[in-house]
Amino acid sequence: MKLLDGRIAVMALGLALALPSLAGEDSESHVGRAGLFFAWLAPDDGAVVVRSDDAAQLRDLARHCNAGREVFALQGGAKYRCRIEVSKSSSGAEQWDAVSATVQGGAARSDTETRQYRLFSTQAPHTARWPPRRIAAAEVQALEGLLRSDARQGGPAKKPAQLAAATVVQRPGGQGLAILVPGQWVEDRDAHYRARRHHVFTQDRSGGRYAYRGEVPAQPASFVDIDGADLPGLVVSEGCDGWCISLWSLAGGGLRQVGRFGGH
Repeated sequence: MKLLDGRIAVMALGLALALPSLAGEDSESHVGRAGLFFAWLAPDDGAVVVRSDDAAQLRDLARHCNAGREVFALQGGAKYRCRIEVSKSSSGAEQWDAVSATVQGGAARSDTETRQYRLFSTQAPHTARWPPRRIAAAEVQALEGLLRSDARQGGPAKKPAQLAAATVVQRPGGQGLAILVPGQWVEDRDAHYRARRHHVFTQDRSGGRYAYRGEVPAQPASFVDIDGADLPGLVVSEGCDGWCISLWSLAGGGLRQVGRFGGH
């Protein structure tokens, strides 16, 4: 098994370079899944520009929200209402390349509180809470064995201390595991950027085989149900001048970015 997938490495590097640039722009959400969008939680924090590669997804989202139907904050499962505004061209035609989304129902934010975002879904999550835990000694040994199995697989987690500091996440009662191992720090003081890469391993549902899936650009800030599977989606927050949030999926045995949220 080849430990470092070149395509994932390139994607992670590209994300690290691209996301900090979002910090100076308006708040913007882009998720490549129908019915999912990032937005601010407090009603007084303003609207978020929501984009999609498929205009039909934005039309469906607008119909859902503007009909008064609920959306669900995937971090915790709480229900809210939403509103979608669609801009028009000078001729009066609706423009569906992007819409403006706000969520109602959250508590007002005080002047001393930091703005909070959530990943919202038009569908209720199967799993609302993903309790993390520290990695067990037997799991550390299993990953050490995986890394020793091929000399080419020694790069991501050479020091045992990194494996011992890993976090394990799984659906309550589920079988599959996602394991997040701290990696190297990346810092650019001039760009106000600092993040610690994290390596992602999984264990299959049978409780046997471990596999390396790639690297995310920072420690996950939360775990969410975007695939209805044992393995969570990873909401990753990088330290930048603003908000640099990315969404990653582990569905199908791979690791890939499926969304982002950024701005001041």
